[in-house]
Amino acid sequence: MKVLLGMSGGVDSSVAAYLLKKSGYDVVGLHFTITDKKANLQDLDSVCKKLDIPYHVVDFSQIFSQFVFDPFIKEYQSGKTPNICVACNKFIKFGALLDMADKLGCDLIATGHYCKVKIDGDKVYLLKAKDQSKDQTYFLNNVPKESLKRTLFPLADYTKEQIREIAKQMDIPTAEKKDSSDVCLAEGRKFSDFINEHITATPGPIITTNGERVGTHKGLHLYTLGQRKGLDLGGKSGEDGRWFVVGKDGKTNTLYVSHGNQDLLHINTFYVNELNFILEPPENVFTCTVKTRYRTTEKDCTVSIEKGVATVTLLESERAVTEGQYAVFYSGDYCLGGGKIMGVKKN
Repeated sequence: MKVLLGMSGGVDSSVAAYLLKKSGYDVVGLHFTITDKKANLQDLDSVCKKLDIPYHVVDFSQIFSQFVFDPFIKEYQSGKTPNICVACNKFIKFGALLDMADKLGCDLIATGHYCKVKIDGDKVYLLKAKDQSKDQTYFLNNVPKESLKRTLFPLADYTKEQIREIAKQMDIPTAEKKDSSDVCLAEGRKFSDFINEHITATPGPIITTNGERVGTHKGLHLYTLGQRKGLDLGGKSGEDGRWFVVGKDGKTNTLYVSHGNQDLLHINTFYVNELNFILEPPENVFTCTVKTRYRTTEKDCTVSIEKGVATVTLLESERAVTEGQYAVFYSGDYCLGGGKIMGVKKN
């Protein structure tokens, strides 16, 4: 079968190409550009020559701008904290890549993500990778299940260390190449510097939970819930008196802060829309676990769905559940799907 593999030029997609070819697939590489900057294709070209596979370079910048980047900036401007990687996977890596596969006569697509897919008749299951420290199912929660049915994940049963070792053993040119950052568009810069290139900072009031103005923020898009650094407020109270962000109001351009009382950041109930279920829940009310950010641990919860909105009630409170991030539901190793956090219920 002919497989179109998304290739960044990094070690993961390079070894994915090797593993696919070793398994007997006819592999074609595809590197997509998402900005107007000229791509550095030296690593990609070296890998493809080493593995003797053809590759294409395609400009996805217009699709990326329309469906991923522009909405990302718009959400930041409104005071939310969006996750660009989830949208990029949905629209680019498992959207535009599939369209290109059809144009090139490929049966399947593949990526270097760390996760598993299992198909049983009409059902498709997305499962955590063997290397759960690298598991990327969180970022794939919004990918349509029809796309996953045509996807291979060659790295599913390998750890990152094993992938590096394979690359060294096979003398793959990217064996020692560093991983990209979470926000690859920042290209190694501070995220605040990157985002300030696209959003005009509008200073506004910093208000305490008691209604007292204590300072001026540099622009709501530069702050997130729970943030302590960069507030420039000074002053301490008690053993843990550092100021921290407890809320943002995009309509009034107000940043809310508190100090000492961490309970203000802990919530038990929040709301999720833009739902995508890879494995449909059997009922409108069900129990599972949920992650509210990539690096947080899963928490037990009850999910109740009505009119396209999920009310998530946690068994144990979670800190800094943030509007614009994704809530991703799990049952053991199975990723059920997820959606965008639209608000929280104050305790």
